[in-house]
Amino acid sequence: MRINVVYSTQHWIFPIITIGVLVILGVLLIALEGRARIKAGKGFFAKPGRFFEENYDKVKFWGCLVLMFVYFFFLDKIGFTVWSIICLFLFNTLFANKEQMKNPKYHITSAIISVVACVVISLVFGTLFTITLPSGICTIEIPSLGFILY
Repeated sequence: MRINVVYSTQHWIFPIITIGVLVILGVLLIALEGRARIKAGKGFFAKPGRFFEENYDKVKFWGCLVLMFVYFFFLDKIGFTVWSIICLFLFNTLFANKEQMKNPKYHITSAIISVVACVVISLVFGTLFTITLPSGICTIEIPSLGFILY
């Protein structure tokens, strides 16, 4: 068996594998939970009880889901590095407490961490390992140096 991989789209291989594994694990989880309910004398799809803890942080939970959706939607349009820097900073801001939100030093530190982490990841995976990352309007390419900042 031979798998043909197009270099410009090879960055989608692992997300597809990950999604496949998660689907298999989800089906297995539903089957095992359903079997346990049947053994307890309930229906396979009986209501399980509360999904969320009482008084969970709705802003962090739903904000995280929305931010993750927006991140994946714009990743190919903007480019990995710039968009990841922005989203990592927004995630750090989302999970900051009230004291941290008032402290400018927290935001400066968060910005530095976001820039350094995303640039290092982009350089290591994109340049050193030559793994394609999502490119977009903010991708910087210097072919003569073999350098791409996705």
